[in-house]
Amino acid sequence: MKRPQRILSRTACLLTGVLLTLAPLAAQEKPAGPIVELPKFVVTDSRELLPPEAWRHAEIPGFEILSSATDRSTRQLIRDFILFKQALGLVLPLPAGDGAPTALILCGRRGNFATFVPSGKSTADSTLASIYLGGREQSAIVIDFGNATLDLVGQSTSDTEPGVDASRLSVDHSKQLYREYVHHLLGRGEPRPPAWLEEGMAQIVMAMKFDRENIIFGQLEDPNEISAAAGQIANLNAADAAAGLAADPNVAAADAPIEDRDFNAALRHQALIPMLQLFASAHDSPEALNPLGNNRWAKQSYAFVHMCLYGQNGRYQKPFAQFLARLSRAPVSEAMFQDCFKMSTNAMLDELRGYIGFANYKQQEYHAKKGEAFAEPPPLELRDGTQAEVGRMKGEALMLAGHADLARAELRAAYIRGERDPALLAALGIFDHATGEDDQARKFLEAAVAANVVRPAAYLALAQIRFADATAKPEGADGSFSPAQFSRVQELLLTARKQPPSLAGVYELLADAWAHTAVKPKKEDVAVLVEGVRTFPTRLKLLYQTSVFCVDADMNDIAVPLVDYGLKIAPDAKSRAPFEKLKATLPAAARPPGR
Repeated sequence: MKRPQRILSRTACLLTGVLLTLAPLAAQEKPAGPIVELPKFVVTDSRELLPPEAWRHAEIPGFEILSSATDRSTRQLIRDFILFKQALGLVLPLPAGDGAPTALILCGRRGNFATFVPSGKSTADSTLASIYLGGREQSAIVIDFGNATLDLVGQSTSDTEPGVDASRLSVDHSKQLYREYVHHLLGRGEPRPPAWLEEGMAQIVMAMKFDRENIIFGQLEDPNEISAAAGQIANLNAADAAAGLAADPNVAAADAPIEDRDFNAALRHQALIPMLQLFASAHDSPEALNPLGNNRWAKQSYAFVHMCLYGQNGRYQKPFAQFLARLSRAPVSEAMFQDCFKMSTNAMLDELRGYIGFANYKQQEYHAKKGEAFAEPPPLELRDGTQAEVGRMKGEALMLAGHADLARAELRAAYIRGERDPALLAALGIFDHATGEDDQARKFLEAAVAANVVRPAAYLALAQIRFADATAKPEGADGSFSPAQFSRVQELLLTARKQPPSLAGVYELLADAWAHTAVKPKKEDVAVLVEGVRTFPTRLKLLYQTSVFCVDADMNDIAVPLVDYGLKIAPDAKSRAPFEKLKATLPAAARPPGR
């Protein structure tokens, strides 16, 4: 299917450029190292060895899948997801990033979705059908595939149509996956976009209509229509009434659950949230973690993003792009908002209320010509997951959710049963390093690295352990690292640098390692650090250290713009002081006119 010429709006292109800029890197092999003696665990408690679980496993580009749902429903969900990704790539080509495969965990009735809810984030009013966990290096999407409806505990609703049960919500599992995929794409950005923007984009994407030949993006529903299920039940009730059938007063009516509505239906009878309050919600706030049902924050985020991208004849497109660019450098404020939109946040709230009542917008459509339709996705190849795969994927998702004890039990159970897959060993080493058990972590990581595992975090973790060893007992002159100590750290970091995804910690530790050596880095060494600054431009310490190394290597043509950029993004006088001092040391000839 060819990319349509007109479907990519100027706003979508601007938004794409502001949100993410990620480039894939190829994994490199590393010579095998010496044989490593792995830890031995003695099971003294039944909780240390969880019973084996039967999960199905599959892979598609960018995703590793673990499912306890039926094969049929798993295949249908993934088929629709593959078509969805192709359609989204046409209307909103967000970069997929350079990350390792994302874990997609589909919890059927045996999958216990509740165990993956982030620690401390579950409340009595929680209504969750899906979860996105993680960030740039490791991430997971977990879908509650065991429930078709959810109880809306503690939530009011404006839905009063006949045949609707406002206390229950109908769950569309495909749309929940679409939502979390958007969070996955945007959540790996550096810095991460604000929560309201992510959710607003996710809501727009969830409403996309598509098949192999047609795409409709940005379309809003008629707020006066009711769902097909509600209409069917209303017709049945009307037929019963016409036939004179009396309802049993002791039996509750079997009304249809409400559906997740577009903002023009969900907000038409609701008060709006002040804009600065809307913008202030964090990614881990209750409203951001529970966007289902009658969630004013989620629907208002949807309304604001939709209006700025597709509404009011495009009058807010340019101000919106400016607003997003400013947000990447500083927190939102009333002054910033007025500077971009030329109106107060209160005035924007009035504008938004009018847009909710009568949305003047232009949707995007694409209809394939003959021979340009999307190809039918191949059947998903499902097989029984190994205990190493089950333990690793569940364990790392649980760790991302903050459940360290459960994560440890999952990871170790597979290892105790004899699994020695390098990916599992890497996960065990990363986990133990994160929880302060470096002696044990070292053994797992050395074994994983010797097996050429593709997992940059494993190389970084082992490099951090070696760096700590060298810092505790430096072997060079004047407390510096010896060439051997530096090399043992550098070789791991250079390998990690060539594996996806790019990690800021790799470049930061490499700069620290150079700072601990008596030898100054050469220009080609400094170029690696410059690469890190370009990939992670908001890391002030890395930016400053790289600027210093550029000056030492007589690379003033690069040092000057780096120092100027540091002065621009430093948030306060204390942060700017080192850059100002360094700038004063630069020769006048190195500074462009006017600087």
